[in-house]
Amino acid sequence: MLALPDRRLHPRECVRLAADVFGHDVVVSWSEGLLSGDIDGADPHYPDISWLTGTPGWPAYWARVWGARALLHLGPAHPETVLSATSDESWRVREMALKVVAAHRLPDPAGIIDALVDDPVERVRVQAWRALGRPAGEAPA
Repeated sequence: MLALPDRRLHPRECVRLAADVFGHDVVVSWSEGLLSGDIDGADPHYPDISWLTGTPGWPAYWARVWGARALLHLGPAHPETVLSATSDESWRVREMALKVVAAHRLPDPAGIIDALVDDPVERVRVQAWRALGRPAGEAPA
């Protein structure tokens, strides 16, 4: 049996270790499936969620957050999956998806992010402004 990563490692280190062990493309695909909700955090066809610093048995939205966090460190193969997650019912998923958008400068041709500067959750609004490349609350020029 494959040993799980040390829980004291930074999430970035755990995700990179998972990519080394299982393959970059496999972990990116798995993470995108988690983020979209197509893959459950306890799916036996994939590694233990602990590889992404997740915890088995937590509410379903956390698997989507952990999927997004992995993509933050590895980059997505399908940017549309990340952009779609910006409309998730969970603010934590929206916030983390926006962090991925900002970190990887994902294109947003439909202007999805613009609407999130008015999100009811401040942490989401801040990340929306960041993803747009402006300080929080700065009006467009």
